[in-house]
Parts: sequence; structure tokens; C-alpha cells
Amino acid sequence: MRSFLPGVMAVLLLAACGFQPRGQAQLPPELAVLYIQSQTAIATPPGLVSRKLRTLLASSGVTVVNDPAQATATLVVLRESDGRRTVSADRFDVKREYILAYDVSYEVRLVNGKVLVPAESLIANRALLFDENQVLGFEAAQEALANSMAEDLAWQIIRRLQALKS
Repeated sequence: MRSFLPGVMAVLLLAACGFQPRGQAQLPPELAVLYIQSQTAIATPPGLVSRKLRTLLASSGVTVVNDPAQATATLVVLRESDGRRTVSADRFDVKREYILAYDVSYEVRLVNGKVLVPAESLIANRALLFDENQVLGFEAAQEALANSMAEDLAWQIIRRLQALKS
């Protein structure tokens, strides 16, 4: 019984400070039915952050609609892009380290035109080392890091929306 008590106390302390595990967000009621407008969707499919937002919001109980006329609010992804730059190279000019960056800008408007969240920008960066013996692994690692950054940015947006509730 004594080994059980510290675990219960830890859970109670985390609950008391407002901690919530990732996976579900409590958003304000005006965001219950949301349309996600992606600027890149005009010429190309929506970016990773836009797609992840759709999935994460839906898993949090938000109804994500395809028609803006049905929504109570619109989350507009103003810009979404990723890139890679070289940080270091060896004496033979073989690139050894890269910085991957993913940035997104967004705003949230209610159906009545009121701006709930003015335009905000978020950036995520990750370092990636190159090993010429694992070229295929490098591409897979780059893709995995882009996915990870996009998910982190989507969660940052969701936490920002969740903060509107307080």
C-alpha cells in the first residue's frame, strides 16, 4: 500500500497544476466547428502542419469542416515552409551538418469577422548530421525530423488556442 501512495500523490499534484497529457485539448466553445484554410492548398496540397492540425483538432473533439460556411471559426495558415541550410563541412567540402527549419504563420477568425488570434509565427529547428555511409538513412531522418517539427508546431498552435479558454 505504501508504494501506491507516492504514485497517487504525483497524479494529484499534476492534476492540480493543470497538467494534461498530449492527445486531448480543451478549446473554447467558439472553436467547436473549425475550418482550416491553407494558403498552399491553392497550388499544392496543404503542408504538414495544416494536415497535422486537422488530425489533432479532430482527435480533441473539434469538428473540422471542409466548408467555411459551416464553421464557427477559421484557422488561416498564412504561410508554411521548411528548409535546410548547411552548418558545417569538412576540408573536402562535404557537408557534415545541417539545420532543418520549419516555420508557420497563422491567425484565427470567428465567423463574425472578429480576429481571435492575430497573425503569429512559429519556428522549429533541428540539427541533422550527414554520414556518407548512410545516404538513404539521411533522407529518412530528414523526413522524420520534418514530421516531428510539424507536429510540434501544430501542438504549439493548439496550446495557444487552448489558452484562449482561460
